[in-house]
Amino acid sequence: MKPAPTSKSLQKQTLDSAFATSYTRLNRAQKQAVDEIEGPVMVIAGPGTGKTTILTLRIANILKRTDTPAHGILAITYTDAGVRAMRTKLHGIIGARAHEIQINTFHSFASSIISEYPDHFVHLRDTKQMTDVEQETLIRTIISDPKFADLRPLGKPDAYLSNILRSIDESKREAVTPVMVKSFALAEIERIKNDPEALSTRGATKGQLKAESKEDIAKAERTLLFADVYELYEAKKTEAKKMDFNDLIIELLLALRHDELLLRLVQERFLYLHVDEHQDTNDAQNFIIGLIAEFFETPNVFIVGDEKQAIYRFQGASVENFLLLQKKWPTMKLISLDMNYRSHQGILDATWDMIEHNYEGDAHKDLRVKLSSGLDDEPQPIEIVTAENSAAAEIHLVNELKKLKAEEPSATAAIIVRRNRDLDRIIRLLETHGISVSSERSVDVFNHPIGSLFFELIQYISDPSRVDALGKTIAAGMWDLSFEQSTELISALRAGLHTAKGKAVEIDKRIPALKKIQALIMSDGAVGAVIHAAEESGFTKLVSSDPTYVHVWRAIVALAESIARDGRIREPLELMKQLLAYRLSAEQRPVKVTVGTPDLPLQAMTAHGSKGLEFDYVFIPYATEEAWMGRNRGSSFTLPKKKAASHDIQDVRRLFYVALTRARRHVTVMVPLEESDGSQYSPLRFLSEISEKNLSQSLLPRVGVETVVERRGTPYSALRTKLSDLAKRVLMAKGLSVTALNHFIECPSKFLYQSILKLPQAPAAAAEKGSAMHLALSRVWAVEGRTDPSSFNAELIEAVLVQGIGEFLEESLLPSAEKETVKKELLENAPAVAKSLLLHFEVKGGVKTESWVKQEFAGEFEGKPVLIPIHGKLDAILDTTNEVFVYDYKTRQAMSENAIKGLTKNSDGGYFRQLIFYKLLLAADPFMKTRRIQPALVFVTPDDKGRCPTMALPITDEDMTRVRGEIQQLIESVWTGKVADGKCKERDCEWCGLLNAVK
Repeated sequence: MKPAPTSKSLQKQTLDSAFATSYTRLNRAQKQAVDEIEGPVMVIAGPGTGKTTILTLRIANILKRTDTPAHGILAITYTDAGVRAMRTKLHGIIGARAHEIQINTFHSFASSIISEYPDHFVHLRDTKQMTDVEQETLIRTIISDPKFADLRPLGKPDAYLSNILRSIDESKREAVTPVMVKSFALAEIERIKNDPEALSTRGATKGQLKAESKEDIAKAERTLLFADVYELYEAKKTEAKKMDFNDLIIELLLALRHDELLLRLVQERFLYLHVDEHQDTNDAQNFIIGLIAEFFETPNVFIVGDEKQAIYRFQGASVENFLLLQKKWPTMKLISLDMNYRSHQGILDATWDMIEHNYEGDAHKDLRVKLSSGLDDEPQPIEIVTAENSAAAEIHLVNELKKLKAEEPSATAAIIVRRNRDLDRIIRLLETHGISVSSERSVDVFNHPIGSLFFELIQYISDPSRVDALGKTIAAGMWDLSFEQSTELISALRAGLHTAKGKAVEIDKRIPALKKIQALIMSDGAVGAVIHAAEESGFTKLVSSDPTYVHVWRAIVALAESIARDGRIREPLELMKQLLAYRLSAEQRPVKVTVGTPDLPLQAMTAHGSKGLEFDYVFIPYATEEAWMGRNRGSSFTLPKKKAASHDIQDVRRLFYVALTRARRHVTVMVPLEESDGSQYSPLRFLSEISEKNLSQSLLPRVGVETVVERRGTPYSALRTKLSDLAKRVLMAKGLSVTALNHFIECPSKFLYQSILKLPQAPAAAAEKGSAMHLALSRVWAVEGRTDPSSFNAELIEAVLVQGIGEFLEESLLPSAEKETVKKELLENAPAVAKSLLLHFEVKGGVKTESWVKQEFAGEFEGKPVLIPIHGKLDAILDTTNEVFVYDYKTRQAMSENAIKGLTKNSDGGYFRQLIFYKLLLAADPFMKTRRIQPALVFVTPDDKGRCPTMALPITDEDMTRVRGEIQQLIESVWTGKVADGKCKERDCEWCGLLNAVK
């Protein structure tokens, strides 16, 4: 009798079967790429050549042919979407082991290394991510020094602000330090002064420096000032324990260069490296790959990319980066994938005609791989539709989309544009005509209608003489006035009602909420008062009627918090004035907003956002020079850069190539020749580079602008769809926390407003108290010598708690009175907390605090799998080799076991669900398979006897199954759209009331 198969042998059988099925479908070049698992390999993979397939199959092949552990394989791709696509495809081949493969973006890889090896990044402990406003404020502070007067022109002190920020960003992406900038600028000045070509040879200036040379010297001298600003920015940022977005990459790069032990740990851990979209890497990212790989003389590095799709040169990427590793390892095998399985030959030939204009002679000959279609589809020419005006082009697009939906309802389509403003225009057009679309775009908070309305509100509050601003808020439907009341009051304001002395009282009578707002602004809780003013005025109710409005409102609140925190602003009126001043000086404040769900058949996007995607049909509605070419954005400084073989026209040609090659069946390009205001447009130059045999052309006559009519208002049916779509998108992209799950079970409306829309709320004392204590407790875990009883005692714990609490509350945005109350309570409790938790902190083992844990939950809807991330920020994870303790700190007195489980009258079981959820998270981690996971609550408000008990409740399989079922219930509610109709049992629920108010 044969022995029963082990789980390991079953894994192998599954892998062999799935791998064999997929492998047999590969062509010769693809099989070669999958089979070459040793040594450096570079694969030239154009659009539709199956690069994700070969990447995932190669990883499976490594597991199949070697004894390499799954966690010894690293794959890095450019975007989070790329990470999800690769893991999903890998999951279909190797099953659950796909979660053991480290698949990251460069930033998430850097973050994971810093998190896993904290002792090698001690200087980063307690470091926080800077906001954009914090960066701007820091630069403003630095250049306020008189030595930087040349960077603050009279009357326009912020003239160089955005250029300084952009140049710092660019320098860090290319691993350029302030010293390197200064050396380069000095060398440039000397080079220009000593260059005979810099001298004029004719006219009145003969023998003198040319005007252009003088300009270049002035720019280099200005760069010397920039280098000093850059150096001070780095120093002050470090002193304030802050990091900007690029610091994750830079910190990892510096550590790998200077910390030999860390480098060896990382090198020995990752035996196989895979880099997707390598043509998009910048210098700093490329250096990291080189450092990790250099452990072996012939490293197992697998590079996949396509120079023709290098569309991120503005972020430091270049063809030189693509070729650098090939030069570093001369034995690198070059494999070219020349078979496209996405598009028919007509699309491939047309795009080849165009992209070949990027090269001269034999330049980059190895990278120019002409593609052949692996499909049997009949080639169709690219359709060029020239329209006499934009209205004609837009109506044609609407009609084509309606026709497509009627004739091929399952077909996918993309509308691709160059600029965010065109994306916004397309979405408004489609909403007007009732066409469902999925999209993510940036909007300018200051110029968005709801953003403008907020600034009108605070303009009036801060200056009551501005009745024009009040009138705009009334006209927008704020203040809970009837239509008749609104029109009457606006007429009265126009007639000068408010100008006469004492008449302000009359307005207060007509708008009672103004009295409440006046009382609010007398407090010192600046941000809270602004949020409460928005609620009292009816602005929040208006915001709740559209998810896009909420995105804009959240961005405004984040801006207010940054300004208040950086400027130590406590008074609401002062914060409002600073917000108004910031709006005047800032160029823009972009925020990403979304509509629809990612699985809708129609998507609208920018060309950059289309990278890596594919659709049956592609529509490019604004293919004009004005929309695509734009203007060159000059730099105020001279920075050291590689000599790039590309230039701006080549970059845009690559971008247009990417847009065209997203299509499987057909491409329609629309060229409007005139705008509604009479502006004239020119066809995009690249269209003339396509052979006529690969084109079909037609002309649309002019139509009246009134043909494109916008609908007024948003019926609840449309809002319901938007809310459900947004919930689905958020769950798929960002995942589910236990807080969100608790919100859903408590009240579906609360889930929508707090966990999906994340409607801003004023700072709350209870939340700030918990955050202050959490920070302080994490500091205790980080104390050196924590497990040494001779030096670690209750007095030391108390001192650390007091310092941490003080530091947090110093930055808190609570009103002063509430802040002092919270501080007093926490400091009074500190001695008892320290004494009670001494043994808790002395336990030996590896500790991670404030640790972000993320896994994937496999749900389903209508028989199809639905994978969503689940995640949590765990207060403390203590690993004692055999056991893993997960501590969640609660700033309240102890509860009974029944209360924790929700078995008493006034308890909801949310805390117990939290413990179960954390166990679900850690149980899915392959490194935790052999350990016993024990989640526990630690109550850090002493009881009457000074105790802070730890409650570790047993969690059964039935408990885990129940919570999995609750997550599945949430998925079904969101995917069916019922979540937007759900109500809780509370009669006076504010969230149900808010949703009812916008119906």
